[in-house]
Amino acid sequence: MCKKSGFTLIEILVSAVIFALVMAGLLGVFASGNRILMHTRERIIGAELGKFFIDPMQVNVRQDQWTATNPLLISGAPTIESINNQDFTYGYTTGAVAGTDLRRVTTTINWDEPAL
Repeated sequence: MCKKSGFTLIEILVSAVIFALVMAGLLGVFASGNRILMHTRERIIGAELGKFFIDPMQVNVRQDQWTATNPLLISGAPTIESINNQDFTYGYTTGAVAGTDLRRVTTTINWDEPAL
């Protein structure tokens, strides 16, 4: 009687299925991480665009030049900026703060991104 050591066909198939399941799980983790990374990158770009847009406004806007028809001296029309093949649209609205001589500037930045 000859005894051969080794794995049976069933053992090899079971181990291949387990290996495939583990690899599919790891691939899912990496794909999800990549989507979250892209989402975070676009949020950071949006925040930097907002900072880039607001910083000059702080320097150039003077209270003695505000009027009811001209709350700010620069245009609030939406502007499109393309960064890394992604279009970001940004603009602003102004309004008075009740009970003060202050103005509130609200900056809006929009972009389209794939669903997570």
